[in-house]
Amino acid sequence: MMADGMDDMGAGVTRRGLLRGAALAAAAAPAAVSAAAGRAPGAGLRGELLLDPGLLYFNAANIAPTFRGVIDVQEKELRAFQANPSREYREKYPVAADRLRARLGKRLGVTAEEIALLRNSSEANTVAVLGLDLKPGDEVIVTEHNHQSTLDSWKLRARREGLALKVLPTPHAATSPQAVADDFARAASPRTKAIFLSHVTNVTGLLYPIPAIAEVARKSGAWLHVDGAQTFGWMRLDLPALGVDSYAGSTHKWMMGPLEAGLLHVRRDRQDALNPTMLSHGYWLTDTRNMETAQRYEILGQRDDPKLEAVEAALDRLDALGEGWIESETRARAAEMRRILAGVKGAKLVGSGDPALSGAIITVAFPGRDVGAMRARLWKEHRLACAQAAAGGDALIRFSPHIYNSRDEMERVADLLVRA
Repeated sequence: MMADGMDDMGAGVTRRGLLRGAALAAAAAPAAVSAAAGRAPGAGLRGELLLDPGLLYFNAANIAPTFRGVIDVQEKELRAFQANPSREYREKYPVAADRLRARLGKRLGVTAEEIALLRNSSEANTVAVLGLDLKPGDEVIVTEHNHQSTLDSWKLRARREGLALKVLPTPHAATSPQAVADDFARAASPRTKAIFLSHVTNVTGLLYPIPAIAEVARKSGAWLHVDGAQTFGWMRLDLPALGVDSYAGSTHKWMMGPLEAGLLHVRRDRQDALNPTMLSHGYWLTDTRNMETAQRYEILGQRDDPKLEAVEAALDRLDALGEGWIESETRARAAEMRRILAGVKGAKLVGSGDPALSGAIITVAFPGRDVGAMRARLWKEHRLACAQAAAGGDALIRFSPHIYNSRDEMERVADLLVRA
């Protein structure tokens, strides 16, 4: 991404303009075809990806493929950077980072001063874990199905500093959002200083009722951090309405962006209570006064500058599709796959299909079967890419369909499971 004005290319044409123009053209072409044909915004979406046609890909919860246009933008900008890594050329990147923080903040209902650009949710989670001032005996509540970047980091910190760590079981068949929130209310005490959980678990796909849990945190004065790795990118998010103190997200999952990019949101009025975990040179710092904002959490040394352009190109494509369309379509495809998998003989769905308690992650148990061997055969013989999980003593197969997955693919998965 570039600041306004000319770069080395001269002739009044900016490299940013050429790159962004190419990305927008790539994004607009399939959208224009769809509109002309009177089809949905995402018609032909799979053709915009580099996915192998022979691959049945149902693992957006781990990594989602990005768009050809995004890959083109990133490769071109990387080549331009390597051709001219001068300080003068790189002056555009801090300006680009400012623009990206503002854009992400608007998407999440917060200000640019509340957004730090990090490398993924794991890094953002760890900054939040390590940045709070705590003393021996202070209590932290986490959940059984927190991502390991949060759960293991808290276990390590608790052991080294004498903190009390409460690990709440994750309900496998939640009956209501309030019942889930009540578990936190019962666990909280005057000693509770922090509550950390995933917005949607990457094990059973439970969607936690964050606003209700935020009320529990406020009553006890606890910091509330939410790992949004499984919601950022497909769910419309209003972070002030959720009531979080901090929130993490990655671009390589549901956002369908590049690898190794993410964000940490920290509420403006709470930033002085969360310390940065590393201080190096601020390559994207345009003003030293920004060290008083969330930028204090991203002073990590040299960054992958060309990736800024790729993240913005991915946002361009998602904006063309529309946040509302992406959420409704993702929910619809997840609901369709739940329905299809529920009809597979011997399959036992884990978790809730209630939209108030579920996202786009679907896990299935096969009682009496060797699920590990079953999944290995599905990959080796049929190129079905999914994930394995475990909950309640059951080995599970995890599916995470996204907007590029079709009903035909889902039905083929069901047929393979019947015969596996």
